[in-house]
Amino acid sequence: MLAGGMGTRLKERFGDLPKALVPVGGKPFLVRQLEWLAAHDVREVVLCLGYGAEQVRRTLEDAAAGVQVFYSEEEEPLGTGGALHRAERWVAGPALVINGDTLPELEPAALERARSRRGSLGAVALFELEDVSASGRVECDEHGIITAFVEKDPAHHGPGWVNGGCYCFDAALWSWLPEGASSLERDVLPRLAAAGQLVGQRLTGAFFDIGTPAGWERAERRFAA
Repeated sequence: MLAGGMGTRLKERFGDLPKALVPVGGKPFLVRQLEWLAAHDVREVVLCLGYGAEQVRRTLEDAAAGVQVFYSEEEEPLGTGGALHRAERWVAGPALVINGDTLPELEPAALERARSRRGSLGAVALFELEDVSASGRVECDEHGIITAFVEKDPAHHGPGWVNGGCYCFDAALWSWLPEGASSLERDVLPRLAAAGQLVGQRLTGAFFDIGTPAGWERAERRFAA
């Protein structure tokens, strides 16, 4: 799980609290993610930590919500790709990768089945938005293979499919991750799409992204209820 974010856009509301520990419905968001994973029989999680790592450790210790937690800490900012590269020693087979500010309504095993059925290196959870002008969108061919990740375009209004921040990858992903700092979203996924190595799994459930104040408020309304 990529949980090293500072939460810059939430700083006005939550100060220096690491984004992973921002409360949603009375619980740290990270705890809600771990509860979701436990409900789907995921029993071991590697947390890729950066900003506020010690605070996260104190909150969770070595287990939370019935999940065994391992820690991969970066000494300097490595980006999402670099953080994954650092966590390679824990990877022995297909892995579920989740952004630390995302909680999707999906079954992780179904995402892995979509990947293995296509023989792809990775599967990306996709969710439909009514208007993608403020989001980057994902384009797929008629077989569900991802062909492009398109940057957000304020002039492009209308519905589209967006990256839900949840992936299943074969262990071969780690050979695509460069040394040092990199971005999974900007540096790695477009290369995999160009090679025809990603399948998009279109989902009908909701997903919550607390990376912005508006996203946090939406999640708070849902989980406070």
